[in-house]
Amino acid sequence: MTVVTTLDVNGLTAQEYRAVLDELGVETRPEAGIYLHITTPIEAGFRIIEIWDEKSGFDRFVESRLVPANEAIGLQRQTDITVTPLHNFFGPRLAELPGLVGTLPGRPRSVPAPS
Repeated sequence: MTVVTTLDVNGLTAQEYRAVLDELGVETRPEAGIYLHITTPIEAGFRIIEIWDEKSGFDRFVESRLVPANEAIGLQRQTDITVTPLHNFFGPRLAELPGLVGTLPGRPRSVPAPS
């Protein structure tokens, strides 16, 4: 069953978020079961929303990649995780998303900012 995962990472900074992504290497080597990753700042830190093909794939990713990456950079943050079934998805402008990525503050280092 396709699921939506939400991780509220308390106290996480933009620099720490980037360090975790760089340690994980997910932007160049994504986990097989992930469809989508979106991150937004919230009052308490950052919220990460992902769509996965199944909960077990997300659980394997957390255990085998996310926890070791956090440990490797010395990151310890309270994280509230929820996993719920995906009920619907609407993406009328999906073809435009690659162009949007370069304009975002958290973009991958390999994606240049627009001129």
